[in-house]
Amino acid sequence: MDIFSNVKLYKKEPIEGSVLNYLFFQDKKGRDWYETRKNWSAAISVNPAGLVCAFEEDVTRMTMIENHTVYEVDPATVPEDVIGNFTYTNGVYCDIRPDASELAQRTKAELINTANNEIAPLQNAVDLGMATDEEKTRLTAWKKYTVLLNRVDVEKAPDIVWPDRPAD
Repeated sequence: MDIFSNVKLYKKEPIEGSVLNYLFFQDKKGRDWYETRKNWSAAISVNPAGLVCAFEEDVTRMTMIENHTVYEVDPATVPEDVIGNFTYTNGVYCDIRPDASELAQRTKAELINTANNEIAPLQNAVDLGMATDEEKTRLTAWKKYTVLLNRVDVEKAPDIVWPDRPAD
């Protein structure tokens, strides 16, 4: 399998009758992309951090981006949903998507933050002796909700039953 690394634009040629140009790219060895890709069956492009940014089984459709590296790959080995979800280093794909417990932890933090934003003005009204009975009831409901949220075990994801948000 071949590698076309450190992609650089080296020539532009006008397309006759158009404002567009043909763009020519080369790798760090000075090889031309159009010549190099002739025998490739499929390709992935990765950014400098190794994140897969493109996959094409028809390499003539591969979008070239400067400073990226393009790898010839066997299309049968490319994971589903590879673009943006995997890194590729030394021939190995690494899934970087968060697992279910990480996603649950994010959801939990967002829900607690929303609850705290609801609680703050209600708590201020109570602290200042200005709360209505309805505000006191809402404050209690939101506080109970945060207690229940804090008890959620994110390690049980995706089988989590989230507590119901208090009614407005």
